[in-house]
Amino acid sequence: MEIKTRDRIVGGVFLAALAVILVPMLFDESPGPALEIEPMSELDIERVPEIPLPNASTAASKREELRQIVDEDGFLVDYGTRVGDVTIDEKVNDSGYWAVQLGSFRESDKADALRLRLKEDGQRTWISQAKINDEIMTRVAVGPFNEREAAESYRNEAAERYDIDGLVVGYKP
Repeated sequence: MEIKTRDRIVGGVFLAALAVILVPMLFDESPGPALEIEPMSELDIERVPEIPLPNASTAASKREELRQIVDEDGFLVDYGTRVGDVTIDEKVNDSGYWAVQLGSFRESDKADALRLRLKEDGQRTWISQAKINDEIMTRVAVGPFNEREAAESYRNEAAERYDIDGLVVGYKP
């Protein structure tokens, strides 16, 4: 097929398609009369009471209080625990709960592997991050225990079973 013939066929198909679309529009009836919409009556809108802005000096003092207990990376200054994580530390002993910290790792992969091993053995474990000497460490712990003696007993069991020298620490959710 020659190029001219092909172009004429394509052009004819295009014109036919255009006619199929436009010709029915010519024979459509005109739309009916426009509907008139009555204007809306005035609405009674109650004014929202103004909400007082917080005192800037109070906000600044609260910010300073927070900066004293949390560092720039989001870790508690006293315990080194990330804000929102469970706090486990030797200094925490007022909560009445205990845990056994079985490891503290620079590489989180090692912490994940230990946690998986403990979890497969049916232990209640968790991982938390702590800032120790300006270095972020990933800790693996088991617990909580209601009594320190139970935590000590598990620490001894873990030492025999996993060859890990654990540390009994206070637990604070």
